[in-house]
Amino acid sequence: MADTEVHAASPPPHILGYTIRSRTRIWVSYIVPTCLGVLVYIVQTSSDVALSIQFFSQKEPGYGAGTLVLVILPPLVTFLLVAVSKEQRDCACSERNKCTALGIGLLKLFLFPFFVIYRFCTRLFWAIDGLFHDDDDVERMMCLTKATETSSIELYLLIQSYAQAAPQIILQLYYMLAQDMFRNYETSAVQALSLVFSAIDLAAITTSYHRIESQRRVGRHYPWATSKQVDAHRCQLEQNERLCCEVERKKRESERTITSFPESDKIMENFRARKSLLNSGEATHELHFQGEDEVDNDALEQLETQALLHSPRDNATDEEKIQGTRPKLKVRYEDLGDVNTIEVLDSIPETPAPPPPPKTAPPELPILKPTEEDPPTPDLRRTMSDTEHRKSRRVTRPLSQLETFKDMLLVNAQLYIKENVPHPPKLLISRLKDEDPEERSTLIPQSPKPSPLTPKDVVDFYFPRPTKIVNGILQDDFAGRTVSFFGWIAFITMRMLALSTFCVFYPKAFFILVGVHYGLMLCCLALETRCRGSWSRKLFLLLLAYIYIFVLMEFRVCFKSIRLWYGGYLVLTLLENITISSIWYANEDYESWWFGFIWEWIVYSGILFLATLIVYYCILRPKEVALIVEDDSPAEPEEQGVA
Repeated sequence: MADTEVHAASPPPHILGYTIRSRTRIWVSYIVPTCLGVLVYIVQTSSDVALSIQFFSQKEPGYGAGTLVLVILPPLVTFLLVAVSKEQRDCACSERNKCTALGIGLLKLFLFPFFVIYRFCTRLFWAIDGLFHDDDDVERMMCLTKATETSSIELYLLIQSYAQAAPQIILQLYYMLAQDMFRNYETSAVQALSLVFSAIDLAAITTSYHRIESQRRVGRHYPWATSKQVDAHRCQLEQNERLCCEVERKKRESERTITSFPESDKIMENFRARKSLLNSGEATHELHFQGEDEVDNDALEQLETQALLHSPRDNATDEEKIQGTRPKLKVRYEDLGDVNTIEVLDSIPETPAPPPPPKTAPPELPILKPTEEDPPTPDLRRTMSDTEHRKSRRVTRPLSQLETFKDMLLVNAQLYIKENVPHPPKLLISRLKDEDPEERSTLIPQSPKPSPLTPKDVVDFYFPRPTKIVNGILQDDFAGRTVSFFGWIAFITMRMLALSTFCVFYPKAFFILVGVHYGLMLCCLALETRCRGSWSRKLFLLLLAYIYIFVLMEFRVCFKSIRLWYGGYLVLTLLENITISSIWYANEDYESWWFGFIWEWIVYSGILFLATLIVYYCILRPKEVALIVEDDSPAEPEEQGVA
């Protein structure tokens, strides 16, 4: 993670890849969008209300009522969503009682334009206040945090763009195109104002939210989320960053360990030498053993063993050298005393060792019992009980020496292999067991304690918890948002003009086309989500398919193949727009010059949209981010509620 900021929680501090100052970032990411947003909202709401009053004054109550309903519908839907959401209710009642919270909610419902303007003014005030502090100052960061505080007003602005602006464009365009040349130009001027700012509002919201789910997976949160949800999301983000840092550290340690492994070709040459190994008298090195040996529990022998390892080649293994060894056993006779009845063997016998003695001695061997005059003998190593018969000293001592030499030779071989032969990585031979869930921390991922039996050259590369890799994108910078905004303006203009003019000439075919498009989008969403999730999420898919009639937005449904979704949707809508526009342009007789002008605008808007699309995805597309997150939550991120 070379970047200091690898999440989409805040606007990026760069434009076209060049880092900008903190003061410039405040201007382009906070002040300018807020000023434009409040201007668009005031003009759009005022023009819609004025247009409704104008319709009522012209004795056209149908259009007046329809325009007014579209203005009142978004705050009503927002109030209902906040009321049914448990998190929003708990957040509203955390600092006041339920009656006060309900009263404030009803007040926001009836006086929604003033609360929206107050929200924009609050954000603008804290953004301007941040300009008076130094760069990277604590006070400046606190001001920007207050400027981006979550609020249910943001949910209203989202609903307002698709429940008011989009249908308002269709309604007003249909009314304007259905009128003859004798019309009220005051009404037409207000309609034009409403159309322009409704399209701007719809394009701005689509630009901000069209990839919010991919951004939310890597750090961004919903602007209307509660403070508890924001804190939980921030803690999860910090925990994932610690996990990524731990993975990077272990990866670097593993790379350093792997580079210290011997080369495989040398190991293979060492093993191939076994086929052509010949015994030789040349000693490559010596293994020395010195210790005490037991002789029938009667005395101790000081033995010094010297193993001469012979090898004709330098690349023979130690196992082959040991096999070709004829060890020399030297016994110090001064330590044996007067024991002259013992025959000492100075070489390994060619015949195999005799079978072990039976549990019961033969009757001709007398049982030797110690008397009171005999000196006490040390009881060092016993393999039989006192009541059992012993073997003769002539047979016991060579067996004891051979067993001692064999044990020492095996121990030396094991130590040599442990110190010089590399071990394979631990991940290649076994899987690590998961940690106990009770020992896991809720925030900081705990690393298991190193085992004392783990070799030094084992690649100890693992994750402390079940994890998964999450792919997402950062937020667009100022240049990317600008180009994307003009691209969506062109797309919305083309889409709305095509649908509205087709509705004027073929109203029944228009509703059939919209219904087929809606059903197709609903089937694609059901196939993408596999119809999993709660009932509220399934109900939201019905609303999302309605939004897909106008624009495409990745919201609460994270597309598995984003290129397939966007490519298929753009091809489908472009074919629809060109087909329905060509039908009425080629077959219908129209007297007004408006229809020719609309045809030209549909074609030009489509060309402008394709040009901005190429520039955006080739140059200004935001950076993709892959995070390692802990997979211990039963619910997917997209299954959480809207409010």
